[in-house]
Amino acid sequence: MINGQARTIFISAAETSADKHAAALVGQLRRELPEIDCVGLGGPAMRRQGCNLLENLVDRSAMLTHAISQVGSYYKLLGRIKRYFRERRPSLIVVIDSPAWNFHVAKAAKDLGIPVLYYIVPQLWAWGAWRADKLRRRVDRLACILPFEQQWFSERDIQVDYVGHPLFDDDNIVKTSGLRNEKNNHNDFPTIALLPGSRGHEIERLWPVMLKIGCRVQEEFPRARFVTTVANKRYEKILKEQASGKLDVEIRRTSIEAVTRYADLTLVASGTATLEVAAQHCPMIVMYHVNPALWHLAGRWIVKSKYICLVNILADKELVPEFIPLGFRKKQVTRKVLELLNDTDQLRQMRNDLRELIEPIVQPGATKKVVEIIKQMLPNY
Repeated sequence: MINGQARTIFISAAETSADKHAAALVGQLRRELPEIDCVGLGGPAMRRQGCNLLENLVDRSAMLTHAISQVGSYYKLLGRIKRYFRERRPSLIVVIDSPAWNFHVAKAAKDLGIPVLYYIVPQLWAWGAWRADKLRRRVDRLACILPFEQQWFSERDIQVDYVGHPLFDDDNIVKTSGLRNEKNNHNDFPTIALLPGSRGHEIERLWPVMLKIGCRVQEEFPRARFVTTVANKRYEKILKEQASGKLDVEIRRTSIEAVTRYADLTLVASGTATLEVAAQHCPMIVMYHVNPALWHLAGRWIVKSKYICLVNILADKELVPEFIPLGFRKKQVTRKVLELLNDTDQLRQMRNDLRELIEPIVQPGATKKVVEIIKQMLPNY
C-alpha cells in the first residue's frame, strides 16, 4: 500500500533480452517498494523475480516479429491486455524495447489515462524518425540507454532521462572490463570468438558463414582456437551438429564476456552483444544478414543512421569493420579477418580505441535510476 492505496505496476517485455532487463527491474522494485505488485508480460526471468505473468511472451516472441500466421493470436492477446487495463487499472505501465508490440500496449494504456514509461526506447533515430510523434502520444516519459538518445528525443519534445545501459549493471561485465593483458595476444595461435546471435534466425543465417570463415582461417593459422557461447541446449545442439566435421569449436554455456575476455578477435552479430565485446576491449568484426534485394529496395532508404553497429554509432565512425547487410560479401569478411590476424598493430589500435570509447559508458546503476523515475511517476507516491 502507498498512501493507503494498493499499487500495481504492469511491465511488458517481449524478448529474451528484455525479459532479463525487466527481471532486474522487478527485483529492484521489490527491494525498494515491497508494497508494489508487479504484473505483466515477459518470460521466465521475470517470473523468477516474483512478477505475476499474464502471458509468457518470450516463448511467443516469434509471433510478434515474423510469424504472420499468428496475427490472430496477437490481436487476441492485445484484447486481453486492454480488458485487464480497464478492469484492474494498474498505477503505471512500463514497456521495454520491442516497439512492434509495445507501441500497442502503450496506446492501450494511454487511451485509459494510465501513465506509461518506455524503457530501452525504440531506435527511431536510426530507422523511424517519423514515428516520434506517435511515440510522444503514447508515452509520458522515456528512459534511454545510449548517451546521444537523450538529446535526440528531447529535441522532439518527449520527456526523456538517460539512465545508462542495464548491461553494465552486471558486476561480472564491469569487473572484467579491460582485464585482458596485451601479453595474451599470440598471433601464431590466435583465439577467435564466434557469436552468431541469440535468436534462431540469426544462428541459422550467420553460423554457417562463421564456420566457413573459421575453416579458411585455420588453413593459415593451423593452431587457431575457436570458441562460442549459447543460451540453451537447443541452440547448443544446432551449433554442434553444423560444426561437426568442419571446424573444432569449443561451445560453452557461459557469458559473452567470458568467451571474449582473452580472445584476439570476435566475429559477432550486430546488436547489444557488440557492447559486451567492446567492454572487454576485444577487436571485432560485425555482421548481420539482411536480404540484399530488400535492403536495396527499402532498407537503405529507411535506415538513416550512417552505421548500424552500436559501437560505430557511439563512436560516430567505423571503429570496427561492419558488414551489414552481409549479402555476397562473405569473401570480404574473410579477407578482413586474415588481415587483422596478420596485423597485431591494427588489433592493438582497435583495442585501444574500444577502451577509450567504452570506459565512460561502463557505469552500473541503470536499473536503480529507472526505479527512481517510477517513483516520480506513481500517482500520489
